[in-house]
Amino acid sequence: MEVLGLLDVLESKILDGTKIPFSKRVIIDEEDILSIIDKVRLVIQGGGGFAKVAISAVANEEQGVTISAAQAKSATMVRENPQIRTQDDAKSVEVLQQAYQMAKEIREGADRYADEVLANIEATTTRILRSIKAGRERLGQKNEEE
Repeated sequence: MEVLGLLDVLESKILDGTKIPFSKRVIIDEEDILSIIDKVRLVIQGGGGFAKVAISAVANEEQGVTISAAQAKSATMVRENPQIRTQDDAKSVEVLQQAYQMAKEIREGADRYADEVLANIEATTTRILRSIKAGRERLGQKNEEE
């Protein structure tokens, strides 16, 4: 049941994204979407108590809390519940950290790409504007001669 709720949140994030004019594409917040996907994975994998801690950590990270809080919570859980596999939990936290690092690098690369695209659009627009002005000037000169 929890997965359906997460899918609803994912769908609403996509539907609320900024539409790109003249296309069917939408700009969405990558970090939000990746966070929701992480939560879905944890729920589907049936990570038990650790999944709840990791989901809570992901939600808290969105509010500014770091992954180290998840590590601290998982360590507390391990102390309180010895049947939790410490190595698997540590690996899960490590995977989450790597995922966030990769997401950060992807965002930075996307920002650089967007800047390049916008610079190209600006240059093209400037050339088009010059052509339009030149065309209007020619039309104005032609009308004056007649």
